[in-house]
Amino acid sequence: MPDGPDEWPILNPAAEWLEADPDDRDRASSLAIHSLWALTGRVFGLTEQTVRPCFGPREFSTYSGRSGSGMDGYWWPGLISGSWMRGACGCASGCNCAGPSEVALPGPVAEIVSVLVDGETVPDSAYKVRNNRWLLRTDGDVWPQAQDLKAADEAEGAFAVTYKQGVPVPTAGQYAAGDLALDFLRAAKKSGACKIPDRAINVARQGITVELQDAAGLFEAGLTGISSVDQWIATVNPYQQKQPPRVYSPDAPRAARFS
Repeated sequence: MPDGPDEWPILNPAAEWLEADPDDRDRASSLAIHSLWALTGRVFGLTEQTVRPCFGPREFSTYSGRSGSGMDGYWWPGLISGSWMRGACGCASGCNCAGPSEVALPGPVAEIVSVLVDGETVPDSAYKVRNNRWLLRTDGDVWPQAQDLKAADEAEGAFAVTYKQGVPVPTAGQYAAGDLALDFLRAAKKSGACKIPDRAINVARQGITVELQDAAGLFEAGLTGISSVDQWIATVNPYQQKQPPRVYSPDAPRAARFS
């Protein structure tokens, strides 16, 4: 989700927030969500994805990776059958042969929205998700070993999985987004209750002089200046990670992924 999550619920019971113009709330919410998504390492939030898992030669595959050698050894994610059929996984080094009833999805998988095979919806009682990545067929059938990638998702010959990718935002993160969104709303409307800002570092009482910490410096430090928000950020991202960790191999080819 390079541009930010589609789903990050916001909780704020304050009347000032609830009674605000919906368009103003939407703008403030978008700023708050994308700010927190970045400040917490781009981990939280859900984005709906549709993928077309398929074995086959690399140039015809929706995904690309490598196991074994030759064009027939390319897969990612792939249906792993161990049957030595064309394009199937032959259990080379690093290959996890799990059987034709499992397919790997770019995770983490939070929720399966739908599975279409030949335009027909596979009932959710026929599968389950294992380890937030593997889509496991549980009704005794297997997933398609090949598909027509030129066909539409809902057409005959297609195998399409739509799911929500990411980590659901915990309740504390939803309240943190609400507090930050309200602050953005007040800044845009130049209104709200008069109070000493959380990022005040010096206050002169009689002259009503308030010295504020530089906002740019706060963001560089991974903070917002709002104590309730910063406490949550520090809890879930104490080392100020910029993105989720990934494992790369210099021996693996770079692969394109389509959604």
